[in-house]
Amino acid sequence: MDFIAIDFETANSNRESPCEIGLVRVEGFEMVEKQSFLIRPKDNYFDPYNTFLHGISESTVENEPEFDEIYKLLRKDFESYPLIAHNASFDISVLRHTLNLYDIDYPETNYSCTYQMSRELLKGLFSFKLDSICKYLGIELDHHRALSDAEACAEIAIRIFKDNEVTSFEAISQKFDLRIGQLSKGGYRPSAKKSTRHKISDLEFDDSDFKPDSPFYGQTVVFTGTLQSMVRKDAQIKVLEIGGNCSRGVTVDTNYLIVGDQDYRKFGEGFKSSKMKKAEKYLAQGNSIELLSESQFLEMINND
Repeated sequence: MDFIAIDFETANSNRESPCEIGLVRVEGFEMVEKQSFLIRPKDNYFDPYNTFLHGISESTVENEPEFDEIYKLLRKDFESYPLIAHNASFDISVLRHTLNLYDIDYPETNYSCTYQMSRELLKGLFSFKLDSICKYLGIELDHHRALSDAEACAEIAIRIFKDNEVTSFEAISQKFDLRIGQLSKGGYRPSAKKSTRHKISDLEFDDSDFKPDSPFYGQTVVFTGTLQSMVRKDAQIKVLEIGGNCSRGVTVDTNYLIVGDQDYRKFGEGFKSSKMKKAEKYLAQGNSIELLSESQFLEMINND
């Protein structure tokens, strides 16, 4: 079972702003090579929040090469091994956007995601973020430094593959009900769960202990963006078990719009999803809709 685990850190919210990459090459379930590179982003703008997370700033990378130079050293590995990342939708997006920025062809390779695998296997965890899983599995982590995150991702993947007798990258699809992601010169196909989207009306939940004192009791809740703490279906079940209602789309009857933390941070910078825009329209018409971050939702749920 051979692959490369990767992790990017970015200077700001733009996906084409990598400031560090970590790579761990795994062959036969063993980590055989570890590399990390600091990167000078093309615009070299560092958001203070990002620097707070990973400790990398403009001065840290002022003498480092840009990504196109570093990729010359990595191209062969990227084209020779499949890739794995934790929350691969982010890291592969950083890779794609940055390659686009420098007009470099995508490597011909497959990829998958330990975040998605963990959601399928580690039932009962409240959060599937990298630091939460590392704490659960007893894996050391210097979070938000690329090499440490890549090592942790590699270790999670090795344990999952060994425990489930996965000996080839192709077997991921059958074992975990996941579609393997693909990169190619012509584009990409995302890694995703194979199952079709669930219907809210088909969700099974315990309706024996409604909580009339909850702010969500009798209210209609809509979710938008990717939740970091749980899959959307589990969040909807939590609302239903309180005695609330869930809907897929924002309407005049919507009371709460819950935004995944990553999109909520982007909202502060001006980003608005179609659901956010629709909620603003109804709010301007006099309807009562409250926007909550995922963290606020969790706090309110846990206080019930």
